[in-house]
Amino acid sequence: MKRTIWNASLIVWTSCAVFGQPQAGAPKFEVASVKRGQGGGPPGDIPRNMDSSPGHFAMQNAPLRHYLLWAYDLKDYQVAGPDWIKVDERYDIIAKAPGPAPEDQIRLMLQALLTERFQLKLHREKKDFSVYVLVPGKGTPNVKEVTDDSQASLGGNGPKAFFHKQPISRFTFMLTRRLDRPVLDQTGLKGVYDFSVDLSGLGFNGKEPEDPNAPSIFTTVQRDLNLKLESRKQPIDILVVDYANKVPTEN
Repeated sequence: MKRTIWNASLIVWTSCAVFGQPQAGAPKFEVASVKRGQGGGPPGDIPRNMDSSPGHFAMQNAPLRHYLLWAYDLKDYQVAGPDWIKVDERYDIIAKAPGPAPEDQIRLMLQALLTERFQLKLHREKKDFSVYVLVPGKGTPNVKEVTDDSQASLGGNGPKAFFHKQPISRFTFMLTRRLDRPVLDQTGLKGVYDFSVDLSGLGFNGKEPEDPNAPSIFTTVQRDLNLKLESRKQPIDILVVDYANKVPTEN
């Protein structure tokens, strides 16, 4: 019975927290250290919890935006706020829950910690975006599902990028970083896969590729993966940072 009550409470906390401020009574870390980082160097591309121990969280030299992306399980383009939360200010956060806890609870705990230490004021809103949507082509997608215990990897050889044991969302994340608008995964492919795709016709941030004669990414996605990139206008949920203190409160 206790477990049933706990699970029901977690559902309520999750539904409330994702639409704004964490609610009173949400789970919290037992101990947490929040410090300003050294800064310098790139902040990385995908926010990650660097401590895989159950009930632990660690991220270092990361901007506040990365912590928000991980805590609220959002995509790169779904957090808006002051420019300094993107790169300028870096932080080290190490925290431990009262006991072993699944990732969804750790995310809730991080939401509460960030709100408390940075005096966050947040709200949600929908914003219309011009997006590209990755959708199935005709026939079977040219990807191979992987079910072994090998390590996921990403590499390149000439114009092609090779994805090993990666979700399709890893590819759409790369495209979002390099195209001029977000790329959404609507392929329905839920596993992890091996696939390769020619990226020689893909520039950075919407700029022209180095080789003007290279095939476009729209062509190679269809040719190499039997998927399609379509242009659409779509409303997307955005987490807006109305206020955040650059200097977190002391541990």
